[in-house]
Parts: sequence; structure tokens; C-alpha cells
Amino acid sequence: MRLLSISLLLLPCALASEVTLSDILQNTEQKKLLSQRISEEGLALASKNLADTEIDPLTFNQSLSRANGIGISGYQHEISLSKNFKLGNIQELEQQQNRLNNEAYLLEQEKSLLTFDSRLGNLYHQHCLGRAYVNSFEETLANFSELYAKKQRAYEQDEIAKTELLQLEFEKNRLQSTLDNLRAKSQNAQQQILSLTSLNLSDRLSCQDIYPIKAEVHLSSDAFKLSQEAYNKRIASTQVGLKRYSQKLESIEVSMGYANELDLNIYTVGVSIPLNLSTRKSEYERASLMHQSSAITLQNEQYLLNKKSKIQALEAELKRRVANIEAQEQNIEYYSSSVLPLMKKSYDYGESTVIEYLLTQQKLTTLQQELLQKQKAYYQTLFQLYSMSETKEIN
Repeated sequence: MRLLSISLLLLPCALASEVTLSDILQNTEQKKLLSQRISEEGLALASKNLADTEIDPLTFNQSLSRANGIGISGYQHEISLSKNFKLGNIQELEQQQNRLNNEAYLLEQEKSLLTFDSRLGNLYHQHCLGRAYVNSFEETLANFSELYAKKQRAYEQDEIAKTELLQLEFEKNRLQSTLDNLRAKSQNAQQQILSLTSLNLSDRLSCQDIYPIKAEVHLSSDAFKLSQEAYNKRIASTQVGLKRYSQKLESIEVSMGYANELDLNIYTVGVSIPLNLSTRKSEYERASLMHQSSAITLQNEQYLLNKKSKIQALEAELKRRVANIEAQEQNIEYYSSSVLPLMKKSYDYGESTVIEYLLTQQKLTTLQQELLQKQKAYYQTLFQLYSMSETKEIN
């Protein structure tokens, strides 16, 4: 029975699997909903485009009147049908113009998907850093526990005072409490990430695929790809509009009718042709589109200059953060290999007090915590650069 109980306890661990950042991004429920919303919005815009450019409906007119006059009286009845037809490819050009604008809008909406990926990627890296710190802290506690066990034996042999052992015991308990808190935070962070996906909450994040910390980051060739594709489509839309308003004749209206006037049957057929030469509307429309094209180009240039300036600032910030991380790592290495061993030796020989030794240990913990915060700040900046550049991959 006991073996069965142990097997049941170990079953969830056996079923759990490691998931990578790619697995998380592919199984994120919120991203799927966001993608579906963009898709539905695209379908709505496509239908609205067809509705806005559809030809006018057939018009039916009917009237009944009575005439009373000297020697003349009777009813008059009139029925007519009329319909407006767009000539040539006017309707097709209007649909194409709207469709290009709609596609540009949807491309800009896709930026939110990249931003979401960036935010989730940052959460993943922040968790992995925290988990690595937990592992380091476990090693710190294990080393301190060995020291405590050694001093406990020394106390039993009356080599140290009770107060010294109590101080060491208090520090060991404090480290254990801190470690328990760190483990809980790490577990909560993992649960938060997995809860955004359709993956099993018992899965474990791999953390073997985190981006390395390096000063030089090269953006992939598809940086600003969505913005540039949207810009190209808006420019293409204005060009289609110019072609549409260069047509000499845009539409005609055909009508036919029947009238019965005082027992007289009258049949009519008519054609109405708008004369564009009598108005400057098309000329104004073309002028508007040309100015709009220039405005779009200037806006795109301003956008790229602004983004590139911010990216340069982020790249410089990354370099500063890497320099700070390397300096902190050197401080920790020097402290761990030089200062701490000397202090431990001094404490073992009774040249330093337990308080001095504990303060030295706590100083190392402080340095490691500072390193953790610097590393987290690095990835925060890295994924901000990831989102700003609209890129799917950073090398």
C-alpha cells in the first residue's frame, strides 16, 4: 500500500513535461483570441467594402393623378424603372482602393501580436532568471547548513558558546525562510505563464532556450516589415484612386417607363449621362489623393526616424546593462574567491566574530541579488527592442 501511495505521488511529476518558449507562444489562448479578432475584423472590412462599392439598386416609381379641366377629366397613371450603372472598371477600382487601405490597417493590427509575443517572452526570461537564482540560493543554504552542522558538533564538545550557535541557527532559519519564499514566487510565476496557454499547469518551463546576454544585438532583416508593408499598401491605394478619378465617364442611368394619360398609352426609354467636364470634382479628388500620398510618405519617414532613434537608444542601453552585469559578476567572483574564504578562515580560527562572518555572507547575497536585478533589466530592455523593431527574431 505504501508503494502504491508513493507511485501516486510521483505520477504527476512523471506526466509533466518541459515546454519551451516556442511551445508557449504557439499555445497561448489570448494570442489565439487576438488573432481571431483581427481575422474577423478583416472579414467585416471586406464585406463593408463590397457594400460601399455596390451599384445602386433598381428604382421603381409609381404615381396616380386625376386631371379636371374644361372638357377634360380623368385619371393618369405612370410607372417607371431606373438604374445607375458604373462604366468600365470604376467599381473594381473602388473596391481595390478600399481593399488596400483595409489590408494596411490589418497589417498594423498585427503589431499587437508581436508585442504580445515580446511581453510573454520577457515573462519567460524573468522566470528563468528567478529560477536560476533559487538554485544558487539552495547552494548557499546547503553550504551554510554544513557550517552549522560543524559548529553544532563544536558546541557539543564545548568549543563554542551557546550564543554563537543560536546566532548561526537563526541565520540558517532565515535563509530557509527566504528560500521557501523564493520557491513560492518562482512557482507562481511559472503558473502565471502557463495559465495564459492551453498547456498543462503541471508542466515545467525548459529555460534551456533563453537568449544569451550579449552587448551586440543584430536585428533580423524583417525589422519594421509590417509597417513598411502597410505603408506600401496605402501608397498603392492612392495610386488606384488616381486611376479611378481619371475616367472621363463614370456612370450612366438607364430608365424606362409607361404612362397612361387620359386613355393615351405612352412608353418612354431614357439615358442620363453625367458630364464630368461640367464639374471639377474629379480634379479635386485627384489633388486630394496626391497630397494624401505625400502626407503618408512623410508620416512613414517620420515614423522610421523616430523608431530608429529609439532603437539606437535601446541598443546603447543594452551595452550599458551588459557592462554593469559583467562588472557585477567580477565583483562577485572576487568576493567569493578572495574576501569570503579569508573571512571564513578568520572565523574558523576565532579571529573574527560570528557577526562579522554572517555580515560577510549577507554581503554576498546582496551582490547576487543586485546581479539578478541587472539581468532582469537587461531582458526587459531586450524585449522592448524586440517589440519596437517589429521583428520576430533577434540574433
